[in-house]
Amino acid sequence: MFDAVTVSKMFVTPSMIRVRFGGPELEHFETSGVPDERLRLLFGEGEDQTVRSYTVRTFDPRGPFLDVDFVVHDGGVAVDWAVHAQLGDRLKISEARGWYRPPADSGWQLLVADMTALPALTRAVEQLPAGSQAFVIASVPNQADEQVVSTRGFVSYQWLHTDLRELAGQETTEKTASKLSLPKAVRSFNLPDGPGYVWAATEATEAREIRKYFHRELSWTPDRFEIKGYWRRDNERWQQRYAQVEKHIDALREQAVADGKSGFELTRILDNALERAGL
Repeated sequence: MFDAVTVSKMFVTPSMIRVRFGGPELEHFETSGVPDERLRLLFGEGEDQTVRSYTVRTFDPRGPFLDVDFVVHDGGVAVDWAVHAQLGDRLKISEARGWYRPPADSGWQLLVADMTALPALTRAVEQLPAGSQAFVIASVPNQADEQVVSTRGFVSYQWLHTDLRELAGQETTEKTASKLSLPKAVRSFNLPDGPGYVWAATEATEAREIRKYFHRELSWTPDRFEIKGYWRRDNERWQQRYAQVEKHIDALREQAVADGKSGFELTRILDNALERAGL
């Protein structure tokens, strides 16, 4: 763990706060350079300590400086801390790891994210090789929260606006509903020819739907996509329902591990079990 000190804070967009951390301990922080590398932030002390995972937006060893973007929303220990953070405030920060690894022969990339994963997505866009092609599908509250960053690649953007105030008064249609649904937008996207790579990070149920689309329906192999659930909608209610089947899920997991399953294969088994349980 590294002791990090708040050295600056700014609003990137109306719904995103960027906090820059510094301090001598960050001289020992090692970045993998992977766009979606995530670390743990520790808030509070002792029994009241809370741990949350966040993306490394940028790391500059010359500072050293480490930037973390926080989505502004109602409630939540992390965002409350970020909103009220003052220069000199300290946090404990863990080492980071990431998963984004396009195969070398990928002729194009599809990058999918909601606000929680936008820091990783924009970092991936910034790091695209010269002349490479990427397609972004991202959901943000409204136009003011769209982020287009500099890149050496060729990038097209499809933005979904989830601010219900923008949709107020509109007739509820499939077109209106698609404004709120990343899985629907992904299904509607015309995949380019040739080998590609999909990186997606969104709400857990949506991530599972997108993962199922590429693996089960399109028969993509796991090396061609990385699809993560970064958070869970109605988490408290989900946890209550999960408690009813937890022993069964744990038994399936233990058996799968005993059978030598790991990585994506283990994820697929657990996804199927959760889906059968209505979760």
